[in-house]
Amino acid sequence: MRKITFIVLSVLCNSILHAQQEYQFSNSAYNPYVLNPAAGGLTDVMHFELSSRIQWMGYDGGPQTFMASGNSQFTFKKKKDNVLSEFNSEGSKLFESPKISIAKKKHIVGGKVWNDAIGPFAKTSLQGSYAYHLPLTKKLNFGVGIGLGISNFRVNENKVKLYQSDDATYSQFLGNTSQQTLGDAQAGLVVYGERFYFGLSTMQLLQNNVVLNDIVTESNYNRHFFAMMKYKLGVTKTLALEPTVVIKSVANSPVSYDLGARLLSKNRTWASLQYRSGNTVIFQLGSNLIMNMYVAYSYEYSSGKIRAANNGTHELQLGWYIGKNRDLEQELKDKEKGKEKKGSSSEDKQ
Repeated sequence: MRKITFIVLSVLCNSILHAQQEYQFSNSAYNPYVLNPAAGGLTDVMHFELSSRIQWMGYDGGPQTFMASGNSQFTFKKKKDNVLSEFNSEGSKLFESPKISIAKKKHIVGGKVWNDAIGPFAKTSLQGSYAYHLPLTKKLNFGVGIGLGISNFRVNENKVKLYQSDDATYSQFLGNTSQQTLGDAQAGLVVYGERFYFGLSTMQLLQNNVVLNDIVTESNYNRHFFAMMKYKLGVTKTLALEPTVVIKSVANSPVSYDLGARLLSKNRTWASLQYRSGNTVIFQLGSNLIMNMYVAYSYEYSSGKIRAANNGTHELQLGWYIGKNRDLEQELKDKEKGKEKKGSSSEDKQ
């Protein structure tokens, strides 16, 4: 029984830890910071997002991912030299998304926390990041970034179903508190302009071994590599088309790719269609709403071999943009100074 239990657990661990191990989001092409620690601070506002992804609806133990992320530029200078810009200070509904900023140096900090679970396996991670961007040309910026954090991988004993309920070997080998806490790192680089974006990144940089209850398994947390590119094309005065490509690679697993395009109306609302290798089609709708908040919903339909078990994947994002507070007092002072200067000039002419 000990041998059988070990084989079963090894198969389960390998299926999780030798294939696509980290989370994936359909919306990553539109929030590249999710995959790349260098991709924060592309605009001159703070950006926060809450994301949820639920697969195999209706089946107990289906994959579920939840994430909270945020990033912002900052400055080492005095407060009056705030690098953030005012954003939608008038509180308009269906506001325009912030524009990409270039031709300047940037220091960016960010962070994210996420929980990724499938069946009895779960991983909770917390990570902070720093990135530095500088002008490459007048129309392109280049940036590098690194993320450092801590993760907890665990097996939920309550979700493990045994053929033999009183399996003593299972209790000795795995037990109730099988988990591993470890440090890890991510890294990436970006090249971008007002319409163009290209990024390369890697996750699970340290390739830690999987150790459960002091037992070193033959599995490890493989490095993941991501390449992303997109370009915004003007179609009419109010419509833009943004083709996107996302390529994902991990050892012992086929290369995966997402090909798609997003149609934007007035840079406020959008719809996208993507194809993922493995016969998966992804539909998405999104819009900027009120209070600097946006919402996006994605639905994935698989026509591959697992379509009977998949039952669709649902993904939801809620995001916020936060700019510099509007200084009305200073604006009034500047306005008064302008009137005084105008009055002085009139008197001098007389």
